[in-house]
Amino acid sequence: MHYVSKGDENKQLMLFIHGFPEFWYSWRHQMKEFAKDYHVIAVDNRGYGDTDKPTGAQNYTVDRLVEDTREFIEALNKKNIILVAHDWGGAIGWGMAAKYPELVQKLVIINSPHPAMFRKRSLKQFFYSWYMLFNSLPVLPEFAMGANDFYMFDNAFINGDGRPLLPDSQMEAYKYTFQKNGLTAPLNWYRALIHRLPPKYPHPKSFQIKMPTLHIWGKKDRYLTSQLAQVHEHVDDLTLHYIENCSHWTQMDQPDLVNQYMRQFLAKK
Repeated sequence: MHYVSKGDENKQLMLFIHGFPEFWYSWRHQMKEFAKDYHVIAVDNRGYGDTDKPTGAQNYTVDRLVEDTREFIEALNKKNIILVAHDWGGAIGWGMAAKYPELVQKLVIINSPHPAMFRKRSLKQFFYSWYMLFNSLPVLPEFAMGANDFYMFDNAFINGDGRPLLPDSQMEAYKYTFQKNGLTAPLNWYRALIHRLPPKYPHPKSFQIKMPTLHIWGKKDRYLTSQLAQVHEHVDDLTLHYIENCSHWTQMDQPDLVNQYMRQFLAKK
């Protein structure tokens, strides 16, 4: 597993887990902010960046991805970490918090619904989720996303004002890493999920989150409805912040506000 580390290794670990289509670099603003107080690490998830890419969608189930994170934390001989996750990374974050609470002291989730929320039917979310079905198809998603100099990134990375989220130099970092490492392994996360139809959603009681949890949600998310942030019944100690004029890419779209909310949350005993 490839990762980027900053800060004193003897301090508490703050671990960042990215979503799709991203890599460790999506956490650059938070790493810079928190490195003076924590040992910060941002990983490239299984199938992304310079991390290993086993073949076959069966190797990208959420259970396997959660185990990757557990093994990584234990290999560093860490516990009581601060776990920060966004989008697909949130699926890992929720899973880690539910299955291995002894490893996670506090949880920060950004624009990623608790798994039990998908048990609640929503027509609006059904139409929002068309891309998940598309991404699970064979071959076609790789062709479409790589076309026209990876124009998919230009189309996806839009801020809350409808303008480009990233300057050209940073956009090139995303295009370069996916051109170099390919799209098949990241897309296998969707294939592993969708091909298990009907989806195996966990029973809410098995995914009750006990530790203090901060949930931050950009309300101009084009992929996930804001109602999915209402996870109070599944989290014992929840702090929820909506950000009104903010896209799905919350930690990059509104980094100062995200950092502020994290600071306030982490300061609470």
